[in-house]
Amino acid sequence: MKKHKFVIADYKRCIGCATCMAACFKSAYERGKLSRARLSVLREATGVMPTQCRQCDDGPCANVCPTGALRFNDNCIELHEEICIGCKMCTIACPYGAISSSAELMPSVNYAVEPKYNLEVESQSGAKNIAVKCDMCFGRENGPACVDVCPTSALVMIDPEDGKHKLGKRIDYEAANKFATKILNGQGA
Repeated sequence: MKKHKFVIADYKRCIGCATCMAACFKSAYERGKLSRARLSVLREATGVMPTQCRQCDDGPCANVCPTGALRFNDNCIELHEEICIGCKMCTIACPYGAISSSAELMPSVNYAVEPKYNLEVESQSGAKNIAVKCDMCFGRENGPACVDVCPTSALVMIDPEDGKHKLGKRIDYEAANKFATKILNGQGA
């Protein structure tokens, strides 16, 4: 049985509004993390759905991390941005494609005075490339911001250890409860 908490989307309820991405970005910024969304809304011919880290119990990303920036925690895979070297091994190892990399501006570089830095290219001097991955909004009192703001309750946080789930606030709780219960019982989406 799975032990790590995770957020999963009910693709039948997602409308592709990307409100979850905006909330994720804001939460990361407020918590002092790299200001990037840790989930992305996939748009396919068959529909739309947000995807993010599933907090794998076996953690392929953590197993290949050469610096220990990705670590097993009690209920998730933690990312310690400050020691990530941007090698991108985790992005290759992730079976869900839920880890990306992005550049962080270094405080020691004055970008207004030194225009030689092309900030669109992540590998330029002055920008530190690091992994970007869902951390379940660690440190945020209300848990994952994406779950709180989803207007259709398509996102659900599951805690398999205690059999509980956290639903969004705005819509048909009965339908969302059925979805979360199916996931907790191992029946898939």
